[in-house]
Amino acid sequence: MPCACLATAACLWFCAAVGAAQAERVFSVKLGNKYRIQMRLRREGGKLSGVYFYERMRQDLILHGEIDAPGNFTLREYDAGGAQTGIFKGKWRPSDCEGCGDFLSGNWSKPDGTRAMPFSLTVYAVAFRGPLKLMTRALSEKSRKGQPQYEISIEYPQLEGTGGPSVARFNEMIRGEVMKDMGEYRKDFLEGSDGSEFDLSYGVGLANDDLVSVNLIYYFYYGGAGQRNAISETINYDLRRGRLIKFDELFSPGSDYEKLLSDYCLRDLKNQYKDEKWATDEVLRWHVENVVSDEKKWMITPEGLDFIFDSTEIGPPGAGQTNVIVPYAVIRQVIRPSGPLAALAAHGPYEHLPKF
Repeated sequence: MPCACLATAACLWFCAAVGAAQAERVFSVKLGNKYRIQMRLRREGGKLSGVYFYERMRQDLILHGEIDAPGNFTLREYDAGGAQTGIFKGKWRPSDCEGCGDFLSGNWSKPDGTRAMPFSLTVYAVAFRGPLKLMTRALSEKSRKGQPQYEISIEYPQLEGTGGPSVARFNEMIRGEVMKDMGEYRKDFLEGSDGSEFDLSYGVGLANDDLVSVNLIYYFYYGGAGQRNAISETINYDLRRGRLIKFDELFSPGSDYEKLLSDYCLRDLKNQYKDEKWATDEVLRWHVENVVSDEKKWMITPEGLDFIFDSTEIGPPGAGQTNVIVPYAVIRQVIRPSGPLAALAAHGPYEHLPKF
């Protein structure tokens, strides 16, 4: 009974949250590959409205505009005083791949057309009901004169907008991990050759009032090495309880969830690498076994569980990650009724949203 009640309550809350934001999409990207922005848009017929802000400025700008049937749109932006400060012109395109959301592309400019910058906005799976926001902190560093030449560039997530012990623990955990990694790479670079680089960015699987699921993405190159390398490390955090989510908490005890997940991942990878001679069943199965059992290689997303296969794990070195999203429909029967996936599997965040 307690488990059933918890699952029912989670589903009721989730349905209410979806209903309140039914016509909204949240997007994020770097404008002109320089300024990270977050945009929330509502589409009603041929009208668009919403807000967006630059993460560095943290001040909302109002958006109003129009969109036609093929998806061509114009969005005018206004500051708090009502003065028009910019204009977005582009096209709203529906998802064209599994696990992808709608995306917007075009150009931003001043109202008179000057200072134009391109944009390509992708769906940002962030759905906080209150003032909480997922923001980006950035750091960069270059070697000093007389040291081996290196560059470090870092972007990492932090929660802002409200306090609380669980928020503080999340921020401290992320910041501590990033600072530790930065120090270790710096030490290696100072003992190495010219030309070393370390870049850290992140991706968001899902962030709401219950959980935050992010992927820290490391790109690194040691001076004189043959190629770049890329690895990922996921963090799945229970925001209500202030602790990391363990993989086995997602599934019903005694269920054969690992086989179900592994079989799906193997089929998906075989399809992705069907033209590669090295991608035999034996090789792919070995990689699947390594990833599915790894606590730091999965994310929670609106569509399903996202398993991450690094280029150090599979594919050409330095090529980035390969993703396999296992839909909730595939694993619904093994999901723990009182676990973090219960409401997502029952309803799916995008399932009730209008198809534009």
